[in-house]
Amino acid sequence: MPKAIQDPIHGSIKVEDWCMELIDTPQLQRLRRINQIGFANLVYPGANHTRFEHSIGVMHIAARLADKMTCDERSKMEVVAAALLHDIGHAPFSHSSEIIVKKYLRMEHEDVLPLIKGTELEDVLNDAGLRPRKIAELVKGPSIVSGDIDADRMDYLVRDSYYTGVAYGVFDLMRLVDKIYFDGETPIIDGSALRAAESLLISRFMMYPTVYYHHVCRIARKMYEKAVEYCIEEGELEAKLLLKMDDYDMVAFLRSRNGYAGEVMELIDSRRLFKRAIYVNRSRVGIEKINARRAEVEIAAEVGIDEKYVIVDAPQVEEAKELKAVVDVDGQRMKLEDVSPLVRALKEAEKDILKLGVYTKKEFVEEVARVAVKYFNIERIPKQKKLDEVLPIW
Repeated sequence: MPKAIQDPIHGSIKVEDWCMELIDTPQLQRLRRINQIGFANLVYPGANHTRFEHSIGVMHIAARLADKMTCDERSKMEVVAAALLHDIGHAPFSHSSEIIVKKYLRMEHEDVLPLIKGTELEDVLNDAGLRPRKIAELVKGPSIVSGDIDADRMDYLVRDSYYTGVAYGVFDLMRLVDKIYFDGETPIIDGSALRAAESLLISRFMMYPTVYYHHVCRIARKMYEKAVEYCIEEGELEAKLLLKMDDYDMVAFLRSRNGYAGEVMELIDSRRLFKRAIYVNRSRVGIEKINARRAEVEIAAEVGIDEKYVIVDAPQVEEAKELKAVVDVDGQRMKLEDVSPLVRALKEAEKDILKLGVYTKKEFVEEVARVAVKYFNIERIPKQKKLDEVLPIW
């Protein structure tokens, strides 16, 4: 008899017994204590939702889509299992730890097979007759869990929008799900749902600068990242423990540290974050390839301060996978970006989301800004500052 989980986004979600067994494993329960969008609650106080509830939501959407696939029951169950397990590779504060995990463990958060093998998860999957290796492949994609049009993004956009109170993430999710059919394992969007697919891209485009790349979120994330990396480099923290820790473990650990890591955690706790010395559109920067670590060292040396108090943030926004999603327009299959002028315009406009940030303590802002402008050869256009840019007064 399926159980039901009441979800604020999708309502009552039916959960089969074997799924409940997966949910009750320590690996899934850890996700209850990992924030879905890192430090976004420093900007949006309601953003305290977790990877756990997101995983339940992705499972729900994936199950709806899997029902439409022309494959055997085991394959459908494996899609549902992959949806449920797709985030077990996240370290504390989700994407805020991603660079550290990749650097020290040579893993992406989608690399779930090592986290399944030899654990309670493997026992449950084997008992259900499911293949852990196949499930891991579905998590890596391409699949309806992670692909051109996937359950992961469908859930997190509406969920993050709901909890932040930012209305930009709202789109007609159920119409999009209802209008997807499959050619083998390839999802095809019926042309009648083109507007729903466009609205998903609009939601993504709006949520990135408003939430995911909000400068306060970026500053807190980079401060945290630098503090954790400092602890690993100093031998105070084993990198492999990151995949067992949750947010509470990490906060307690950092608070217990003396010196730089403890100082950073205290600043995050009290929301006394580093300030923006430079925050400009990447098109204004005269250096094509930025080595953030080297830039931090060299800028700090020029200013005459400890390099730990200079953070260079040069994020890379990946192209939206949905651009390549296939749309059926009157029997002709085309990529979404080829069908929709609006989507093509969003692809071009997305370039303006990228900003170069240089962050430092309040007392160092003016001097760091002066040096950083020269270091990055930032184009000087007086009285033509773009929205949200931060530059020294020339």
